[in-house]
Amino acid sequence: MDNYKNIEDRLIDYLKEYGYPPECIAINWGDSKMAIDVAVLSENLITPIAVYEIKQIKTEKSVERGINNLKRIANSLKINASCFLVLGKDNSAEFEIIDVTKNVYNNEPINLPSIMAPTPLKPPISYGNLQSGNASKELAKKIKNRQNKIDHLKPVCWFIFPFIATVLLVLDALKVYEFTALRLSVIGAVSIIVLVPFFSEISWKDFSFKRKTDK
Repeated sequence: MDNYKNIEDRLIDYLKEYGYPPECIAINWGDSKMAIDVAVLSENLITPIAVYEIKQIKTEKSVERGINNLKRIANSLKINASCFLVLGKDNSAEFEIIDVTKNVYNNEPINLPSIMAPTPLKPPISYGNLQSGNASKELAKKIKNRQNKIDHLKPVCWFIFPFIATVLLVLDALKVYEFTALRLSVIGAVSIIVLVPFFSEISWKDFSFKRKTDK
């Protein structure tokens, strides 16, 4: 346990040496059920942009356990941060850092021979670049989520709405259901209610409907 603390302290000093803001470095960041050994937070001190899992000894089992633990953390805490393993060396405060981001998020196979080979300690990605990269990933995630919502909406636009419109036109032609201004307004309102969750703004003539979005 003492060696773990030595590695943790040395890791924090290492990050500070390369310009990481001390206030953005958090120990045991997370919740009561799951926490990250060391997390680097964005400037808002809320979102992790890098996470470090510390293992006192570098073995194949500790590498596999570390990656699996990072996967559970990323899934449980819903984070999208760069992921690193910090692997101790010979019961000292010295360590190696391995980038396992692709293993965590893309399920890329673990290349154990490459990881087990000695890895020189290099300067980390600068804090500014790390934050910019995380912002790009968050933007890509939002775009993907929005596209998924639009994809779910396509069957409604392509099949359900045209079918309903055709049925209503037939009923109107047969004098079974007559279109009135009120009924058209109700149909339009219902359509907007269905569509608004998928778009930030819907405009028609002089009317505009906006959905409040998180900034």
